[in-house]
Amino acid sequence: MEKGYLVGGRYEILGTLGEGGMANVYLANDTLLNRKVAVKALRYDLQDDESVKRRFAREAKATSGLSNPNIVNVLDVGNDSGMQYIVIEYVDGPNLKKYIRNHYPIPYHEVVDIMIQICMAVSDAHEHGIIHRDLKPENILVDEAKDPIQVKVSDFGIALALSERSITRTNSLLGSVHYMSPEQIKGRSATVLSDIYALGIILFELITKHVPFTGDTAVTVALKHSKEEMPDLRKIDPNIPQPLENAVLKATAKDPDQRYQSVKEMCNDLSTCLMPKRADEPKFIPTPINNLEETRVMEPLDSTDDDAAVPKHTPKKISRKKRIIILISLVPLVLILFVVAMIIKSNQETTVPDLYNLTMKQASVMLKSSNLQVGDLSKENDDDVEAGHVIKSIPAKGLKLKNGAQVNLVVSLGATYYKMPKLVGKQYEDISDNLKKRGFKVKVKYKATNEYEAGTILKQSIPKGKKVVTKDKSLTLTIAKVKTVKPKMVKVRDLNGYNLKSIQDYASEADLTLDVSYEYSDDVDSGLLISQNPAANSTISQGGTLSVVMSKGKEPDKSTTSDKDDDNDSDSKDDSDSTDDSDSTDDSDSSSSTSTVTKDITIPYDTNGNNSVTIYISDAAHNITTAYRTMTITQDTPVTLSFNLKDGQTGSYVVERDNKTVLGGSVK
Repeated sequence: MEKGYLVGGRYEILGTLGEGGMANVYLANDTLLNRKVAVKALRYDLQDDESVKRRFAREAKATSGLSNPNIVNVLDVGNDSGMQYIVIEYVDGPNLKKYIRNHYPIPYHEVVDIMIQICMAVSDAHEHGIIHRDLKPENILVDEAKDPIQVKVSDFGIALALSERSITRTNSLLGSVHYMSPEQIKGRSATVLSDIYALGIILFELITKHVPFTGDTAVTVALKHSKEEMPDLRKIDPNIPQPLENAVLKATAKDPDQRYQSVKEMCNDLSTCLMPKRADEPKFIPTPINNLEETRVMEPLDSTDDDAAVPKHTPKKISRKKRIIILISLVPLVLILFVVAMIIKSNQETTVPDLYNLTMKQASVMLKSSNLQVGDLSKENDDDVEAGHVIKSIPAKGLKLKNGAQVNLVVSLGATYYKMPKLVGKQYEDISDNLKKRGFKVKVKYKATNEYEAGTILKQSIPKGKKVVTKDKSLTLTIAKVKTVKPKMVKVRDLNGYNLKSIQDYASEADLTLDVSYEYSDDVDSGLLISQNPAANSTISQGGTLSVVMSKGKEPDKSTTSDKDDDNDSDSKDDSDSTDDSDSTDDSDSSSSTSTVTKDITIPYDTNGNNSVTIYISDAAHNITTAYRTMTITQDTPVTLSFNLKDGQTGSYVVERDNKTVLGGSVK
């Protein structure tokens, strides 16, 4: 179906999800409910058989009655211009085959969890009288968005609909022959026990990444299922718990009577197979089944009286000489047939299996099962592949080779080791990029000190000379930062009535920088304090600036004017006006000698640092070289700075975080 086609007038085709031997699956949008769904339609070459179409519709409707979180829900069944289709929920994720390939090796606990979910789905179907008949990883979908992952079994309807129709294609069997039970291969009807056999094969694949039996043709694989024992899981994975191996062996017994007799029984067994109390469980060994279908010699029929009346003809014996001549003449024919068979076998092709990350023993078993041999071995370092495991095969996986051909293997020597150099004493900025490129996960700690330059590496967690695998290796470095001494705070004394000498002595004693200015004053005697900044009883950091204004006494011009003749009203008024102006000016000068200006800033937080902050300001009372305020922040922090500025003076500020300047500016 083409993109954009509206199936049943409702489901708009968005693309193709997959094409199989029995059905095609499309991604579609349910235009009525505005959600993604999957539309599955029988292949066109199967739609001409009316019995199949009726069966398909009937069984699809039957499976729609299944309601289980591990079964893909059937949402709708319909017919579009003679094309039978079913609509199922869309699972946004890979099928189990791809999941195994992408996540192998899968932890045992996850393998068991996946199998229990599958068993719960199949058991539910069996309780409703539905046998799947085509269980395989391709028919199991994985929703990786769930935690833990959720699996959903699909294709109940199609497998059942096609089970009664004979499909004759070269090298083709109903379902996948890799998961078919021996009794199905011999032509018997599928049963609950057939589904259990397929579950055992799926469990084998979850543990090993591959199916137990492979071959060039479906017939070859089918014969292996009927005749050969299951491969020894211990040789493939020596660490497999015995109860888990037993679950595979019991589910895949050749004799159906020796298997689990229900999927629920298998599910219950799996739920406890990893428990410590079952660790010493003996290996399950199926009893060999007698092949009752071998050709038997028939007993002769009992003779009757009529037989006695019939004359018996005794065959003529062939002379010894003639027998020898016949045998000699057959020898060349046998040789010719043998040579022809060998030529045919040598010309048959097989596919190179995926050997990545397998041990040599596992790779050898895989190659042997694919009719290939281990060729030359070469070794090299690989950070991702454990020592002794296969990095790659030459030729690569998926390529075709003649039976018996050799496959060369590249085997890992393990990760590349890096000899740790001496980092102590070096600047972190000089070597940080190189460390990260090598694969280290670098963690930084800071230590306050005045003995080393900021940024110098003081300590390394991995000692010099040690050989390490750098990929994702954690390396902790201790780096020097300038020690910030919290300034001592001084409570400012009330200096009212002090002369300059006394103030200078106090400033020296309190380790304050003194800033002196002079003004005229009508109220304060010459040589005494008019005002101070900071104010009395406030605090200032040691080394900060104490600004004082000292009195010069009364202004001379003002005193002279006051002694003049008071009778001259006009002059007195003029003088009064003049005096008022002078006073106004003096007051203005006094009040405007210093002013307070505020500046709001926000100090940014650094997620990778210690976030020790020091603020420096410059104004009439503070020196830019002396810390104004220190603090440690845990987030972006707003701060209001207060400046005491003289007329025309410009204040400035600098903010350092972890000994690096992050803010600065000026105010007027």
